[in-house]
Amino acid sequence: MFFRRRLSIVRRLRNVAQRVLCPLLAVLWLSPVWAQGPLYAASDSPSHVVFLAGSENISFNLVFRKRLEDALPKGIKLARYTTDAAIKSPDSLIITLGASSLNDVVQQNPRSPVLALMVTESQFAQYQTIEEQTITALYLNPPLKRQALLGQQILPQATQVALLARAGDEQQFRELAEELARYGLELRVFTVDNPQSLVSTLSRALNFGDFLLGTPDPEIYNRQTIKHILLTTYRHNRILIGPERAFVQAGALASTYAPTDTIVTDTAQIILEYVRSGQLPRAHYPDDFAVLFNEQVARSLNIPLPDRDSVLQALKRLESSSTGVGNE
Repeated sequence: MFFRRRLSIVRRLRNVAQRVLCPLLAVLWLSPVWAQGPLYAASDSPSHVVFLAGSENISFNLVFRKRLEDALPKGIKLARYTTDAAIKSPDSLIITLGASSLNDVVQQNPRSPVLALMVTESQFAQYQTIEEQTITALYLNPPLKRQALLGQQILPQATQVALLARAGDEQQFRELAEELARYGLELRVFTVDNPQSLVSTLSRALNFGDFLLGTPDPEIYNRQTIKHILLTTYRHNRILIGPERAFVQAGALASTYAPTDTIVTDTAQIILEYVRSGQLPRAHYPDDFAVLFNEQVARSLNIPLPDRDSVLQALKRLESSSTGVGNE
């Protein structure tokens, strides 16, 4: 008698469970949000693949990949880029490191969505006219307006800024000149007609400008020319701002730059947004930046450097109060 009663209770509980749990499981299974579960649930199996096309610097590729993987949820897997793999997964985002990697990927997979990293604004400009491809970038170079304002923070009495440009590129800086005029800075562009005229043109530029504003133009600023540019600048008792972090280590006085942590964080956010919406943002500069000084150069030129944190906060205030961060 006891066992019959117990069996009856078990059967009733089983019926209740079937009436309640089965419909509930069906709702969860069919729900669009639940269907995306592998991205959000505690599962190690990836639901989205992002390809990474590395640069020629293998060590950097490995470090960057590890840091980006740490910043992404487990549901997103970083895979090594190959042409065949990208063709089989045409909607998967491809991240490129460097201009050479970007060029290869665009030629091999002209319709794949691409996020370009470690490229300057000028290097990326040619790809923005491609209509069939969804492509964006986080610019490597700091915006020139910010760089010029950094020079003004270091030399508060400065009113004139010199800039070197190749023949035919002068018009690119017209908007920058208009923006700097609002801050009391007169920008003048000096044209370098050929490599042989670099030093003489630089001397004329330094006779005008309170400081030289470096640009990310590899034809003017490179390993072969930077020594001559810096020596000429020192002889005129002038300073070079930028063009980027590496040149400060070589002898420029200062530059702003995006820390690797910022690039990783911004990249992870773009990936997550693309996974969520299938959309990429417009090409832009990283959201945050830092300031780097060459204190040895400052001592050699007897230039008192302002507090780094104060300069950083001042530049951020200036950017937040303006409508943009300038153009190259």
